[in-house]
Parts: sequence; structure tokens; C-alpha cells
Amino acid sequence: MEQVLTKALAFVAVIALGYFLKKRGFFKPHDYELIAKIVLNITLPCAVITSFAAFKMDYTLFILTLIGFCGNLLMIAWGFILTRYQTNATKIFYVFNLAGYNIGCFTLPFAQSFLGPFAVVATCMFDVGNSIMCTGGTYALTSGLVHTGEKYEPVNLRSIAAKLLGSVPFAVYMLMLVCAVLQLHLPQPVYTLTGLIGGANTFLSMLMIGMMFEMTLDLDKLKQVREVVLYRYVFGIALAWLCFYHVPLSAEVKEVLTLVFFAPSTAIGPIFIARMGGNVELAGFANSITIVLSIILMTLFFIFLHI
Repeated sequence: MEQVLTKALAFVAVIALGYFLKKRGFFKPHDYELIAKIVLNITLPCAVITSFAAFKMDYTLFILTLIGFCGNLLMIAWGFILTRYQTNATKIFYVFNLAGYNIGCFTLPFAQSFLGPFAVVATCMFDVGNSIMCTGGTYALTSGLVHTGEKYEPVNLRSIAAKLLGSVPFAVYMLMLVCAVLQLHLPQPVYTLTGLIGGANTFLSMLMIGMMFEMTLDLDKLKQVREVVLYRYVFGIALAWLCFYHVPLSAEVKEVLTLVFFAPSTAIGPIFIARMGGNVELAGFANSITIVLSIILMTLFFIFLHI
């Protein structure tokens, strides 16, 4: 359990470091944009490639992929329902903070350390469906439904495909998934290089969130954060309870599903919020809160499992 707390507190420490350095003037207010470009176009794609180095396709676990995909769609729909009479900025904030699970940067290390090798494979299969939405799907849908400063495109298969393929992490994820299905592997030196680069992804993602983080005393904004976090975890706990006690799957799969539904918001969510003209400081604040709450929930879950 000490190892769980150590890793969890390390994430919080890096977020705090990013915030502290920004307040001390080491980073300028918009320096996070450079880090975001590095994460979205370099370190995250490399981390995705590396995660497939030892990945073995298990077709019986595709139910997890479907759950990961549908879980995102459910929360996107709920976000639009909650904000149907709100401003575009509010819609963007709710959708990107309700939908999406931070698997690679946050949940996967816990699954690997405490639930074993099978849990890593199962978590990755969930993340296939999750990442389809997180790395471009949610952005494609939201940008088609919400009129922002971007050039408006109606929601159709062509516009969605263009948005998805324009997302580097999504394109890389789909390419590697096709390679896995065809049992194709890249040369080992490629995985060595991507492992070196992708190893920086977790640190940069957490540092970026800290740089985006900004305390707010605006009661209306705090109400938005409170509501979106409350709905996210009410749904997460309900889905985890449903899967753990009422879904006819193996105990190992149930443990993985419970863990992933406790995951915080995605680290790249604030990047898409910024791209669509949303309140990025508020997004960083909400994201940081979900990380703290997820640490608490996952720790309690491991205690429940007597790990």
C-alpha cells in the first residue's frame, strides 16, 4: 500500500511543481501550449507505440473495448444534456471533463503494479475503446455539435473522420491496433526509441496540468467544477459497482473495470478544451481535483481487495 501512495503522491507533486514554477515566473501563463504540443504530437504517440511492443491481441476481451467506447459516449451525451441551455464554453468544459479516462498516464501503472500482467492487457483493451474517443473522437463530435471560433463543419462521417485522422495520437493508436490484429511488430530499436521518448509522457502531462491549474474564487465557476466532478464520480462509482457485482465476467476483469471507472479525467482533455476556445485554467483546476479523488478511490479499492 505504501507503493500505491508513493506513486499517487508523485503525480500530485509534479502537478504542484508545474503550478509553483508558473507562479514563480519560471513559466509564462501560456507556456503550457508548447508542452501540450509536445505531449499531443510526440510523447503520447510514442507512449502508445511502446505500449504495443508486448501487446497480444485477446479477442475475448473486446467486450472491454466496447465498454470503454460506450462509457465515453454515455458521458458525452450526459454532458450535452446537462448543458443544453448553457453557453458553448460551458458545454465544452462539461463534455471534456465528464468523458474520458486517464489510463496510460495514470491508471495503467497501478494496474501493472497491483493487479498483475493480465490486468495490463485487460486495461489496454479497455483503453482501445476509450482512446478512440479521448484522442480525437470526443473532439470530433463536440466540434461538430458546438459552434466555436473554428470553421464550422456539420456532423457527418467525413468531418468526423477528418477530425479523427487529424489527431496524431488517434492515428497512431489505430495504426498500431491494425498491426496488432495482423500480428505485425516494429523493429526492436523503434520500441527502444519510442520507450525513451514516451517515458516522458506522464511527467510532461502532469506538469502541463499544473501549469494550467489556476485557483478560482468565482462561485459560478466553482459550482461548475463541483457539479462536473460530482456527476463524473457518481457515474463512475455506479458503473464500477454494476460491473463488480452484476456483470458475468471473471474476477480479474471486474477488478480492472472497477479500477478504470475510478480513473481521473484525461490529461489531453484540457488541450482540446484550449483548442476549442474553452476555459483552460478551469479545466486544469477540475482535472487536478479528479486526480486527487481518483487517488483516494483507488487506494480504498486496493485496501478493499487486501492488496
